[in-house]
Amino acid sequence: MQTIIETLFSNTNNSWSVGSFGAIAEFTWDGNEKVESIQDAATGRITERGAMVITPHTQLKPIAYETLRKDPQSWGQAVAFCLPEALAQRETLDKLTELGPDSGSLKTDSKDHILFDIGLNLKFIDVCIRTNDNDLIQRLRQACGKSLFEAGNTIMQDIIQASPTRVFITNISRAEVYQEIGLVKAPEGPHTHVLPKLLSAGRAFSANTPIPKGFLPMLTLHAANPCRDKKGNSKDFEFSDHQNFQIMMNDWADDDYIQQKNKTWKALTEGRQPEGFDSGENRQLRTATRISIRQYHHLHAEKDALIAQWREAFDKAVNTEELAD
Repeated sequence: MQTIIETLFSNTNNSWSVGSFGAIAEFTWDGNEKVESIQDAATGRITERGAMVITPHTQLKPIAYETLRKDPQSWGQAVAFCLPEALAQRETLDKLTELGPDSGSLKTDSKDHILFDIGLNLKFIDVCIRTNDNDLIQRLRQACGKSLFEAGNTIMQDIIQASPTRVFITNISRAEVYQEIGLVKAPEGPHTHVLPKLLSAGRAFSANTPIPKGFLPMLTLHAANPCRDKKGNSKDFEFSDHQNFQIMMNDWADDDYIQQKNKTWKALTEGRQPEGFDSGENRQLRTATRISIRQYHHLHAEKDALIAQWREAFDKAVNTEELAD
């Protein structure tokens, strides 16, 4: 598995994330920026904007999946690398807590900076900040022992204003983000999100992510998308990106999902009308049908008239509950 992840990591068109529903760190790097490899043969990279290191576990289970986007011409595609819950869980904290100097820092010049767990108690991820800003350290120490979202607690505003390094730690990975926190929108490249409204749901992952029961997502690959670049902008359809991910889907996706896609493609290839076609008995299978239509559109423009009928039947209305979070 380490060889597979290293190969995927070396592709700068891919991006990665680690986190839970409502708290996530995203990492990406570009081919033209200065990059350091991680020591000890671990998979990862260090850049001036952020860093990530991955130590794959022998029981890591990859789950490939696709998600709907509001744009009817595109879709999302990702692989969640999961561990059984018993191997994923950590002794997480529910209050802001000082942890001391960060000896595990991926940047050697930051190992004496002070690490604070912000107390999100996500069970399998430690969400921390690291700083050598003495003023911020004093304010953080005064707030230790309190929930970040306790009434009257203003420490979150202090953290946002100071924009310290954010550190996300799981049993197989560490992500560090050095860029400033985006006040209006996330900056390009490595960044983090901590969203109290989503955290309040108490979920480990989005309902649109098909994680098997008893597993938790430790790391997610956001694979190079054939329709959109890393900034989310539309691009000309790139067949190699599509083909590469479909190989992962065949290896790592849910069998029922793949069967539904194959059934949809077969019907389209045979020129069948959508009437009477079973688009699926649940959300996952209906998503497979809709994404199959979108993908077929890019590969078989000569059948646009037929595809338009299938869109009208199965991919016309946008159900926001079925979109990627």
